[in-house]
Parts: sequence; C-alpha cells; structure tokens
Amino acid sequence: MTNKESDLRIWQSFKGGNKAAFQKIYFEHYRFLYNYCRKFTNDTALVEDLIQDLFINILVRKDRLSDTDNIRLYLFRSVRRSLFKALNANQYKVTDLFDPVNPAFHFDESVDPNYGEDEDNNKTLKILFKSVNGLGERQKEMIYMKYFSGFNSKEIAEVLGVSYQTVRNTLCNALRNIRKDFEEDLPKGKMVVLFHFFKQISRY
Repeated sequence: MTNKESDLRIWQSFKGGNKAAFQKIYFEHYRFLYNYCRKFTNDTALVEDLIQDLFINILVRKDRLSDTDNIRLYLFRSVRRSLFKALNANQYKVTDLFDPVNPAFHFDESVDPNYGEDEDNNKTLKILFKSVNGLGERQKEMIYMKYFSGFNSKEIAEVLGVSYQTVRNTLCNALRNIRKDFEEDLPKGKMVVLFHFFKQISRY
C-alpha cells in the first residue's frame, strides 16, 4: 500500500467515525504542525490554540470534508491559513514575534535533521544552519518544508500558493548559496562531506 493509499484509507475511516483513525492523524501530525508554526512566533499558546481549533474543526465537520490522499498537506495548508490570519489580525503580543515589524520565518539550530553525531557531521550541520539563516525568508521556509517536514516541490507549491517552477527555482538558488558557503568554510578535501550530506537528506 502506498502512502497516498494509506492516507486515503485513514482519512475515510476518520470521516466514518473511527476514533482510532482520528487519534492516529492527531498524534502523527501534531508535532510537524507545531514546529512549523513556531518558526513564525514565540507565542506557544497561540500555536497550540490554532492546532487544537484545526483538529476540533475537522472533527466537527468530518461529514462534510472532501477526501484527501495527503493528510499532512491538507493540515499544513489549513493551519498556515489560520496562523497568518491570526498574525495579520494582531491576535498576538508584539513581544512574541521574532520580528515585531515583519513576522518572518525563524530557522534555528534547535531543529535536528538526525543526520548524525560525529565531529565531521556536527561541523557540517553548524555550517548548514549558519548558511540557511542567511537565506531569504521564503527560501528558509521552503528549505524547512522540504528537508524537515518531508514535502516535495509540488506539495510545497500547493501549501504556499505558488507555482511548481517558483519552488524549484527558489530551492535551486538556496542550495546554490549553501554550497558557496560550504566552499568558503570547508577545506577542499572536505567538500565530499557536503555532497554526502545532501545525498542523505535530499528527496526530490
């Protein structure tokens, strides 16, 4: 059974009133939704409320929901709309934003892609995070969605409401900038670490 077939089966089971299916959806996707929303605001209460409201809403409206074969994509699109609606409506304290003037995507080193713990890998990760933090806001968001939330380029385009080619171009430019940073910070003989790293985490 493919992931899409599995998601469709679970979603239809949830819509049919299966409590276990709803619990599976909740516990499997809550952490991804929470981590994503927290990249925009320090207000943990707001993030928790938005996610709880999302799950309550789909539970109440389950009989009227359309089918989906990509549950995480469905939930991400929904929570992102709610998050930006709340931020734009000033439903938060200014001090809870990383940037009180322009709420932006905040990518920090607390995110762990579980790449490894040896010295070379740790050095690679430090350079990677430093480089990612120097990217544009949309580039950072796409990098996060692709490598830490598991979305492909087409899915990212759907969540962000942009074209597939825009996502491809943005990611390509972001990765090009990251490679430049590695060339500057790593000895030539260590460039193999970079390519091995991207081979491990890239899933186009």
